[in-house]
Amino acid sequence: MNGFLLAAGRGTRLGHLTQTRAKPALPVAGLPMLAYSLHFFYRAQVQKLAVNVHHAPQTVTDILQRAPHPWQLFISNETELLDTGGGVKKCETFLSDASVLLANADIVCDVDIERLVEQHRAQKASLTMVVVPHTNANAIAPITVTKDGRVRDINRTLDKKSTGDFLYAGIALFERELFDHLKCEPSSIVYTGFTGLLEKGARVDAFLHRGHWYDCGTPENYERVNAEILKDEAHWREYLAPELDTLRITT
Repeated sequence: MNGFLLAAGRGTRLGHLTQTRAKPALPVAGLPMLAYSLHFFYRAQVQKLAVNVHHAPQTVTDILQRAPHPWQLFISNETELLDTGGGVKKCETFLSDASVLLANADIVCDVDIERLVEQHRAQKASLTMVVVPHTNANAIAPITVTKDGRVRDINRTLDKKSTGDFLYAGIALFERELFDHLKCEPSSIVYTGFTGLLEKGARVDAFLHRGHWYDCGTPENYERVNAEILKDEAHWREYLAPELDTLRITT
């Protein structure tokens, strides 16, 4: 299995916090934000890991170089932002020899990655999306999921009347055929690759996560996430891969 960490966003909503640092390099309860997503790649035992960077790239690459990396690491420096779809497409040659675990670098959650991998393989899915329940999903970007766990629509792309109680969590596992739907230009992986598979009739499954899931995109959310993680520090120390201890911020 290979992995892709999406770390190229500008983080403009965080204002002064990201003037000199990339958002994934900001500290969250004693660890760099991106460490919480690196955990997934340790647990999945990926052989190759691609990471795209753009704003203040050195602040991300310094962290990656300090982390133990049992994988072959490839840094994709985007001088022009390619968004999620174009960013992954750029790394197709590096990644397309195996399944790919994809994760945003600006989320904090405790998804059971081993179970995700088991489900994906057992169902022989082309794509498995991690989804989280959300009371306001229909007003944001609903994921329509059938009773048997199949994804039928993403934010009303295929049917304007679609509804759903879930949001995409920013984590997915996909097979090589997804690359066929991506574009070599700034584009969304969700609205090119994911929806492309749905339109083709490929098997797209949902992996329901009911545990912790935080988005760090705004100053308010960022402050709340720090507080929540510190409040439940014992849980996170037990959950996170021990390799991440080398990244703990001591000052």
